[in-house]
Amino acid sequence: MTGFGKLQVHVVISALLCVAGMASLGGDSGEPLVELRWALGKLAAQSAAPSAIDKDVQLEPGTKLKFLVEPLSPSSVYLILLDSSEQIHLLYHESAKAQQASDGASPTYVPPGSQWFELDDNAGRETFFLLASAEPLVALDALLERHASADPAARQGVVEEIVQEIRRLHKEHRRFSRPVEKPVMIGGQTRSGGPPASIEQLAVEISAERFYGKSITIDH
Repeated sequence: MTGFGKLQVHVVISALLCVAGMASLGGDSGEPLVELRWALGKLAAQSAAPSAIDKDVQLEPGTKLKFLVEPLSPSSVYLILLDSSEQIHLLYHESAKAQQASDGASPTYVPPGSQWFELDDNAGRETFFLLASAEPLVALDALLERHASADPAARQGVVEEIVQEIRRLHKEHRRFSRPVEKPVMIGGQTRSGGPPASIEQLAVEISAERFYGKSITIDH
């Protein structure tokens, strides 16, 4: 299996599916809205169905993890992993331009299909960053491009810059109104531990002015 530091995956993340958005709406303040649906599901070793993670948590080895991401308005959306080896992995990225060019909204699962991340027996800390912006995040895009092309000796310095930029974005947008978060009600066997659709039942829908950021740290 391919591993991201101590976080193991059953597949190599490659090109992810494009997702579409609806037209952006303005909030009461006139700021453009960022709207998206997302979920992070965990599946314990003996569990029959996943449960939601929405804050920092400690998990047992063998726990499986899966994300759902679905932009509902044209926006720049990122899912970034800082693994226990202090390495950055861009797990998902979608631009507003790509969303506007597609034909309809649909969720993207990370990892795709019936695959799941799985925590191994080595103690560590993994931090996931979910970012969505009504405007392009030019500085973050440039840093991610530098990271992708940097040699191993220079890459760690870029990792630190990426984390600093994410923190700066959170701080910069604190003055905007608190995001509205509501559960999405959805009616409703693989050896990897459950079909992707099971994650949809855990999804929440977010509406925020200009920018939405969420970080979740998992100790194991």
